[in-house]
Amino acid sequence: MSLVRVKASLAASFCLGLSMLSVPAAAARSMGDAKDLGQLTQLKIKSTAALVMDLDTNTTLFERDADVVRPIASISKIFGALVIAEECKLDPDGLHEMSPSNRDAARGGDKTKLTTGWSYSHRDLLHAALMRSDNRALPALAEACGLDPAALANKMTERARKMGLVKTSFKEPDGLSPENVSTAREVMVALKETMRNPMLTEIMAKPEYVLVAHKGERTRDIKIKNTDRLLSKNIAQILAGKTGYTDIARYCLAVAAKTFEGRQLGMVFLGAEGKHTRFADFTRVIKWLTSNEAIAAASKSSVNSGNRDADINGSAAASGAVGKKDVMQIPLKPEATSVEVE
Repeated sequence: MSLVRVKASLAASFCLGLSMLSVPAAAARSMGDAKDLGQLTQLKIKSTAALVMDLDTNTTLFERDADVVRPIASISKIFGALVIAEECKLDPDGLHEMSPSNRDAARGGDKTKLTTGWSYSHRDLLHAALMRSDNRALPALAEACGLDPAALANKMTERARKMGLVKTSFKEPDGLSPENVSTAREVMVALKETMRNPMLTEIMAKPEYVLVAHKGERTRDIKIKNTDRLLSKNIAQILAGKTGYTDIARYCLAVAAKTFEGRQLGMVFLGAEGKHTRFADFTRVIKWLTSNEAIAAASKSSVNSGNRDADINGSAAASGAVGKKDVMQIPLKPEATSVEVE
């Protein structure tokens, strides 16, 4: 190749690089936000399915297999909490005695702190469901509402349809069944819908809480901790989060956060192989964005000119189905045997 051609090629590449910095918002979205918003694909996100969104602009920053239907384990509980909060007119301080049927509905799950024969307030049961992911809590709340677990699961599916979610359905409330399924994109819609409820958002952002168990004149305090370990990390402000795990679903996380620069993000990670991988994926995104402020600011500016929909109440269509998807596949390792179910 002649020297003239080499110089021409370099000049063309340089001009193309400069033009990418000022690409119009519509063109940027057509080429794929994951690429244009700072090449997030270089982060090596390890979860099998993932979706990262800028909640301020309602745009997608990264996605991988975001529309693939997968079991979502205890992320199911945010749908159950929505139904309980919206449809059941329960007194938050009213007590419900943990029954044998509540115990039976949670068989096969993780250890519980809710003892049969003891009573707990409806407020405390909601905390137990969303923070510690206790599998007896939602069946107990359903019973207090006059519903059995199957009826609550049906209402959860109906609530998903009202949000425009067509790939989400539930067999039972807690996520123990592999038939509790959704997609990363539809979970994101549910997460944003949950954040419209101040009570649920407040609960999901608490690092710890003290339940009070009642039996006759006796009471005892029970301290619970949130299964979302990001709440103990000083990397971003966690606005709301829910974890999930079963041997089939693997490790899952849905979380909304605000960076220290004030940028609100939503992230869903499904099918992570390691216990810490979902949290590490979150950390990778936060650290990359905050260490590349100039690129993030330029990208956000271009998006603002063409898409400033900050309404957090998205639909499946509005949740960011845009552009070229990340196609890197992470092979699943052989399933581990575990009694832990979040």
